Amino acid sequence: MNLQQNQLSKIFINSMGLTMLLSAGTLFILSMDGWQPNIQESDFTVALIAIEIVFSLMILAALGKAGASKSVLAIIGTVFVLWFAASYALLSQGFYANADIPQLAFVLGVVIPVVIGFVAKQLWSPLTKAVDAMSTKSFLLLQFMRAAFGVLFFFTATLPVWFQYTGGFGDIAAGFGAFLGLYYLYKNPDNERQAIIRGNALGILDFIVVLSLGTLVVLRDSAPDIMFLLIPLYVVPLFILLHIFSLQRLSKINQKNNSKIID
Repeated sequence: MNLQQNQLSKIFINSMGLTMLLSAGTLFILSMDGWQPNIQESDFTVALIAIEIVFSLMILAALGKAGASKSVLAIIGTVFVLWFAASYALLSQGFYANADIPQLAFVLGVVIPVVIGFVAKQLWSPLTKAVDAMSTKSFLLLQFMRAAFGVLFFFTATLPVWFQYTGGFGDIAAGFGAFLGLYYLYKNPDNERQAIIRGNALGILDFIVVLSLGTLVVLRDSAPDIMFLLIPLYVVPLFILLHIFSLQRLSKINQKNNSKIID
């Protein structure tokens, strides 16, 4: 049974890597040929919302697999819905475009959910137990979804072209980094520490670069209330929390290794 599961895992992981490489290569070739997205913003919004819903359900599924009860999942799911609805409503009403300091409003829109999520994980024991019980494999599989959102950069005409390339390929690289961490974990199941570091490094670097450029350059003069901003206002805080919680596993691994040495 374990042999069959290992074979299926190998096929799945290799398929993920091949799909990502082909997608990234295709986008790169198209972009070099001057390809521009031919999609209406309304269609883009529908696709974006659909992918964000799928991603949210993936997080709930991972928490459920880690032992979260149905009531806990219902509460978290309700928070997700309210958070997403609030982000959508603010963009629809032109909140960020009309803010006195658009950059500050945008930064707070990203940072506040991260702080709330981090504090909730520390203080709400059911969430603490579920997140702590999540495996590194689960974290990396969720972080792999960065690639899907990276592809979306190339299907909106509302961003500067240079930022499409920077953010799009950056997110695809972050997803590929998570894949490399997952592949390393498959090959070296006893070295979870290295898998975590490899799986998170590119994603964290991408956030530092893209969020800095987005805030200081793209939003320097104005903050257009476009539906693309649902990514940084809803998805990005979730990915940041995934990075934080994934890296927190390093301390537990160190404690486990130290206890083995003492024994």
